[in-house]
Amino acid sequence: MKKLTKAILGTVGTVAAVGAAAYGVCTLIDELLLNRKMEPSHDFSAKVTGCDLSHLDDLLQKNLKWLEDYGYEKHYMLSDRGEQLTGYLMKPEKPSDVFVFCAHGYRCNGKQEFCGFAQYYLKKGINVFFPDHLASGESEGSHCTFGYCETTDCLKWLAYLKDTFGSDIRILLHGVSMGAATVMMMSARDELPENVKMIVEDCGFSSAVDEFTEKLTALHMPASLIISGVNFVNKINLGFDFNDISPIESVQKAKVPMLFVHGTGDTFVPSYMSEACYEACSSEHKELLLIDGADHAQAFVDGMEEYSAKLDEWLNKFVFNEKEKVTE
Repeated sequence: MKKLTKAILGTVGTVAAVGAAAYGVCTLIDELLLNRKMEPSHDFSAKVTGCDLSHLDDLLQKNLKWLEDYGYEKHYMLSDRGEQLTGYLMKPEKPSDVFVFCAHGYRCNGKQEFCGFAQYYLKKGINVFFPDHLASGESEGSHCTFGYCETTDCLKWLAYLKDTFGSDIRILLHGVSMGAATVMMMSARDELPENVKMIVEDCGFSSAVDEFTEKLTALHMPASLIISGVNFVNKINLGFDFNDISPIESVQKAKVPMLFVHGTGDTFVPSYMSEACYEACSSEHKELLLIDGADHAQAFVDGMEEYSAKLDEWLNKFVFNEKEKVTE
């Protein structure tokens, strides 16, 4: 009887363990790989990215209030797929022909990602433009695509800016997380206008498959098997292959000056990914800035002085004319 009881309990325990593992896999696939539209939240951040940023709520709300009080123009564009995309333009006190184009991260939005950066750029006299990507913020769509469609959309936004504000405007790109992967992929595209003078990538992943593998392996899950299965479904439903999302391959064709930034405390997109992209980058002018201890997408908050000084240096070198240059 005792043996039978132990066998039953053992079977129940095994089934429970398998069930728990299956639930974990399904949750991860639903929230990380199937990428359905979802409002940004710190609960999601803590559960999936491993980065609990709830302690920054007060700062975020303060910056968002500042952004709303400062004011912005709304702009609209149709994607090649027919979704209406929303963008926001914040103008400095004095008219300027310099624009920073900001690409936000996964399950975030333009306002939330760049309300802090906007204050820096506006003080430098730079127009700040940040779109909500596909399936984010006020833009239409049901799925984000980890940079695949976002790259094409952002290139179309750059053409829109040129058509709207002048063919000779000066542009810099600044992307965070998935947005950083997006601007890296933009760097290799023929459609990238010569107006783009520099690119800042902040905590971007080296490839979608690398990122998925990193997270699944950390959870002791069969990464290759799961990614292959989800990718099969993804290709049928959304028409793109995860293997086509490879910033590290894109930067091998980059010609624009590129600044790579990453926090060494990032547990979601480890800093070695930016280091690998930096090494692979073919641009004549490139630099890697590591912010000690900074968590995912928090390099500007945790290392503001160092980050800002490096941006000043790069703006002076690649974007500003003599009259515009930042002085200490």
